Amino acid sequence: MKKIIPLFVLLLFSLASQAQVMFVNRFEIESKFQDNNFTIVKRPGGLVGFRVQPDKGFNLKSKLQYFLTDYELASDTFREIAVKDFYDLLGYDLEGDFLYILLQKGEAISDRYMIEIDLENDLAKEIDLTNIYTLELKEFFVVNRNAVFMGLSDLRPVVQILDIEANNVFTVQGIYFKDTNILQIKKESELGTIDVLVSRRDRLKNKQLVLNTYDEQGNKVREVVIDQLQDPTFELVEGLMTPIEQYQQSLVGTYGYRKREAYQGIYQAFINEFGEYDIRYYTLENFPNFFNYLNEKQREKKLVELERSFSKGKILSIKPVFSAREVIPTGNGYLIYSDHFLANNPRYIPRDGVYANESYRNNMNRMYMDGMGYMPGYGMPGYPFNRYGTTGWQQGEYKFVSAHMLYLSKEGEVIWDNALDLNNRLLSYSSKYGEISFDGEKLHYLYLDGLNIYLSYIKNGDKVFENQSYEIKLVNEDERLRETQENSLNLTWWFMDYFLLSGKQKVRYVGEDGKEAIKEVFFLTKIKVDGDQFDPEEGETDK
Repeated sequence: MKKIIPLFVLLLFSLASQAQVMFVNRFEIESKFQDNNFTIVKRPGGLVGFRVQPDKGFNLKSKLQYFLTDYELASDTFREIAVKDFYDLLGYDLEGDFLYILLQKGEAISDRYMIEIDLENDLAKEIDLTNIYTLELKEFFVVNRNAVFMGLSDLRPVVQILDIEANNVFTVQGIYFKDTNILQIKKESELGTIDVLVSRRDRLKNKQLVLNTYDEQGNKVREVVIDQLQDPTFELVEGLMTPIEQYQQSLVGTYGYRKREAYQGIYQAFINEFGEYDIRYYTLENFPNFFNYLNEKQREKKLVELERSFSKGKILSIKPVFSAREVIPTGNGYLIYSDHFLANNPRYIPRDGVYANESYRNNMNRMYMDGMGYMPGYGMPGYPFNRYGTTGWQQGEYKFVSAHMLYLSKEGEVIWDNALDLNNRLLSYSSKYGEISFDGEKLHYLYLDGLNIYLSYIKNGDKVFENQSYEIKLVNEDERLRETQENSLNLTWWFMDYFLLSGKQKVRYVGEDGKEAIKEVFFLTKIKVDGDQFDPEEGETDK
């Protein structure tokens, strides 16, 4: 039995220099650095963490281990379930009180099975998947006890639905075509539907976005084809679906010139209950603060260049890659977070959405913290919220220039925009750079760089500060941090103005015998942010 170590220490918030980022609660469980990380999934009431961990020795057996916490990271639950020999974690989802774990035997994509765990009573059962078509899996989730598998077969997309209760399999129609890519697939548990956003090209190679809605048996109940753009020289590059509200929905993404790496800006397609749509386009003319990530001299130069182009009736393109990452609904509208970066990887596929670049949720190399974006909460989580893939490609293939925030009203009017400098930081993966909490007024933007947390703060559209650096700290002031495993760290937004940091550390402490000891742990730390506590005299912004 692993030892769970809950820690609840009331912090003293008297130091103004630390008041913006406060380490509030901490959960620990004994874990060696060489052990697998736990995947953390948000659930109503707290979190669930799980991993498949090989037994010690050479018996080739593994166990599925999982624990539950509340919002204060208190936990008294740790369970283990035997896993079939040679099987490892492939996918997962949380649907209500049920945790679903998808397992695969080595590289054999035809040899998979699923475990369903009732988190209320810890009852687990195995589910046979022999009737599911052999797919190169891209996405997996469960909606009302119907397991959805999305993947590729012969380089064409396939979506299959397994009715777990009746063991019936349904294949979704209308997407298995050449030159077709699935940009996003999302479940609506309350409605019992599945939205599939597809990109395809007609015989003239013109691009269409198709939003199909299916019921739990794979029957198509809605189809929206978006192919009439204001200017035929442009095409919609990618799309993110917003939640359905009063039978209305939007698609949000970037658009640009056909067959060129030149982006014009953001589009929003408003879709009504009849499947009719209206598209609004937002270019640099609508982003007066697009170049706020530059220093004053560089920014003035860019603004002069913009004015010249506007006076000639031209609009400058955004180069090289401009990608919409997240849409956060609020009571007044939508916040759209986009990244501006350089892709130096020849394998990067810029025109085919998140699944093209291994940024989907069930990528085997993904980060270990999951913000699945299906659970209702304060301000609603983002959609798709966290497309966290790490690809394992060489360091320095993606240079992140800036992060851009665009706040639109429900009617599509620009409320404000702003930009944050990412200092040309190099990463080995192309998924979104930072994490956001936004309540309609206060925007906190956090990211990890090495062993430090960086915070930027925008209030009512005005940038208060950016890239303030904070060391990772323990909650218990009687303990000392000896070592942090950098590649195990992950940071994600949780709820309201709270974030979660996870990873593995070695910690020095004084044991019951009065002697110093060292513990190796997997940890979760609850972090509270408050940009209003920033004192500009405490330090200069890291630019």
